[in-house]
Amino acid sequence: MENKTEFEDTSFTSAAVQDKTDTKLASLDILSINVAEIFTKEQCNTIKEGCLEDLWINSRVVGSKELHKSKRQKIRGEVDGFPFENIKTITKQANDEIYDFRLLGIIDQDFPQIFKYSKGDTYDWHMDVTPMATTRKMTFIVNLDDSQSYEGGDLCFLNTDSDTAQLNGTGNIIIFPSFLTWKLSPVTKGEKNIVVGHVHGAIFR
Repeated sequence: MENKTEFEDTSFTSAAVQDKTDTKLASLDILSINVAEIFTKEQCNTIKEGCLEDLWINSRVVGSKELHKSKRQKIRGEVDGFPFENIKTITKQANDEIYDFRLLGIIDQDFPQIFKYSKGDTYDWHMDVTPMATTRKMTFIVNLDDSQSYEGGDLCFLNTDSDTAQLNGTGNIIIFPSFLTWKLSPVTKGEKNIVVGHVHGAIFR
């Protein structure tokens, strides 16, 4: 099977629950959380099957042992093919259509990772822009598992009423500015795998 996704007709859906007004403030687009379908279930399985058991390491956050509990390893694949080309294409489209950030791209020092959350694992409230990662501009998260295969593990954003079903859809990519505060609630049953990565650029001013 050829792991290739066409994006010509891809459209983004705001993850925020919509109110009944049609009024839209363009200046708020920079704060938006956007979702698009990017991979099929078969492609998600291919990404997970690329993981090597011996390469899983414990996630950690400098200064806190409790903030992030999971295992992680770098995503594998062809840099100019699947799955990276899919991700690069869709994140560029998001920036062109929505954010208009000054971007450099994905960098080797902050390579996309697969995070495996088992029972009890979580990632508490945090921002992806940190003193050690000042050039992160956009964060992307890809759900690799069917939401029926685990419990808990909900992706949540601070002060945002988001559509949980959209945020947890298999093969969906969630794209948002790296200065938004988010968390992944504790997994209470099963296992949840996600890809997390960042697109870098000029420091926010």
